[in-house]
Amino acid sequence: MANLPEDIVDRIRALERQVHRLTTYVNSKPGGVPGTLAAAEPPGPPAPPAGEDAADGPPGDGAADGPR
Repeated sequence: MANLPEDIVDRIRALERQVHRLTTYVNSKPGGVPGTLAAAEPPGPPAPPAGEDAADGPPGDGAADGPR
């Protein structure tokens, strides 16, 4: 970072402070998953859009539907 202009270095440091404050805030919330565990967990499957059921999803390849 020594080669960067001073205003850029200041902005980077301000962003680092903001990330630290936000991380502290989120980790202090009751009932949440600790930050180290939340980062290690894989994301779950996406939720279907509002008003749609899982059965309304995209059609399959037909193999599970049986003969026609």
